[in-house]
Amino acid sequence: MKKYKNKISRTLQLLVCCAFLILQGCHIGYPFRGPGFDLKEGPTTDYREKEVLVAITHGVVDSGARQPFSASLKDVRKAMTDSPGLVGYSVRRQIFGNGVWTMSAWESEEALMDFVDSPAHQAAVVNGGISPESVRSAYLWVSSNRLPLSWNEVEKIFEAQQ
Repeated sequence: MKKYKNKISRTLQLLVCCAFLILQGCHIGYPFRGPGFDLKEGPTTDYREKEVLVAITHGVVDSGARQPFSASLKDVRKAMTDSPGLVGYSVRRQIFGNGVWTMSAWESEEALMDFVDSPAHQAAVVNGGISPESVRSAYLWVSSNRLPLSWNEVEKIFEAQQ
């Protein structure tokens, strides 16, 4: 009987370990949305069939800083939505981990930079709980008809540019 208990115990340990590894790859987030994008129709008339600048970022929220990050994210999403030139955006984070990804599409580099320089974004950079040394970014121009890019595609683009 003891022999079977040890096998069951080792099997359960292996299953828990596998489940943890699988769940680390799980993410939650917001679907792509914004003033220039309709969930059912895609890009709005103003942006249909135009080239847009997609900005991709990845960062790691400092351990114990999920609350400051969440508070900053709310302010940043509001500022982003109100930013002229935004087509749309999406955010996702690891369920069991501290990785955070953003993808945003802009009509111009100037529009993106105006948002990056906004008070809400700057406050999030300082107080948002993301380790500055963990932040990486990638940029590319794509047809708005390709929006939203899949997260798998975003990760491949991101890795290719790093």
